[in-house]
Amino acid sequence: MAKEKEVPKTRNVAIEVWRFLIALAIIGFHTGYIIARSCNASTGYFMEVTNWFFGSSEVLLIFTLTAGYFMVAHFKKRNKDKEYANKSASSRAWEYTWTRIKALMPVLILGYVLGLIISTKFFYPDYNFQQVCTMIINSMWEFLGFHSVGLRSLGNEFFNLNGTLWFISAIIIVGYFLYWGLSKNEDFMSGIVAPFLFIFLSGWWCFTDTRAAQTAWSTFGLQTTSTNGMGGSATNTTAVLGFNNGLLFVLLGMLGGIILYYLIQKVKEHKFSNGGKVVLTIVNILASILLLWYTVYPATWFNLERWTVSLLCIVVIGLSLLNIDGLSKALNNKITHPLFQYLGSLSLYIYMLHYPVAILILRLLGQNTEATSYSFWLIFIPTVIITIVLSCVIKVIMDETILKKKKTV
Repeated sequence: MAKEKEVPKTRNVAIEVWRFLIALAIIGFHTGYIIARSCNASTGYFMEVTNWFFGSSEVLLIFTLTAGYFMVAHFKKRNKDKEYANKSASSRAWEYTWTRIKALMPVLILGYVLGLIISTKFFYPDYNFQQVCTMIINSMWEFLGFHSVGLRSLGNEFFNLNGTLWFISAIIIVGYFLYWGLSKNEDFMSGIVAPFLFIFLSGWWCFTDTRAAQTAWSTFGLQTTSTNGMGGSATNTTAVLGFNNGLLFVLLGMLGGIILYYLIQKVKEHKFSNGGKVVLTIVNILASILLLWYTVYPATWFNLERWTVSLLCIVVIGLSLLNIDGLSKALNNKITHPLFQYLGSLSLYIYMLHYPVAILILRLLGQNTEATSYSFWLIFIPTVIITIVLSCVIKVIMDETILKKKKTV
């Protein structure tokens, strides 16, 4: 009797739609910031920029939740291999981290190189060759992906080149430690460590009103200066023991993703009635509308607190991953499935490459001043188009070289 051919699983593109939309919103957030910051920046004037997707800085949690969820999915899949499961926890953690580095580091470096070329040309046109070389040497830790832990140029020059890449390096760094924990003792990690740290960090994050900023230093009260030690920024002259806020933000989100994985596997065992599916559909639609509204207009009408937004992110991502409600099923239709899957695969590339592109567009249009400031959409639209095209090109190159899978006969 012939062996039945295994049917490959279809990728859930409801998640990919969200990741792509948030990537575009992040472009809007940074485009508005760049316009405001570059407008007569020598006098310290910051232009007011409206409609610049300001809420996307909080909805970035979606990327960390999915990163944590798929990290556990990878762990569970690889752990079925007895030879792999017998390896040490550190060996498995390094192997997982290397796959992440191989997939992200080339584009991460490209993002810094583009930032270096574009920003020194347009933001710092007076820099000579020697100064540019000095910036490169002093920023080697950033090229190695350690921006998120605070290892960056103390002069802050390089932070202005492509500072958004802290998020990518944070995912790689946090992922190593969490994967090690799962490999060492999955039950303890998923049942004690992840829930405890998630609850502790969430409560502290809310109470201190901390933001996901890589330039802020969280000290949990261990601080010897006059600042409160609860989410306040620190400098190299501040005597503190703490952690970079950006790193903590990613840790919080990935812990939430770990919890989501085990919750969703348990919920999948329940057989939902048609009425239950309708209720979940309504919840998903309402949460999605609120989340999208906040992303674009965070301080209007639905004046949502950031912690409410975090809950909405968890609800939307959880239901998308569960994939039994009407909205998730609609997004996973056969007609648009290939398109959504492809767009989702571009999301991290878009994130890593958009910042220097926005700077380039702004500078090609000419000097931005208080008297002649450019509109948000004039910068945003070409930035989106060029970034997507560049991401497509990079994806093709990555797929055909570094990420190319060997075909087995």
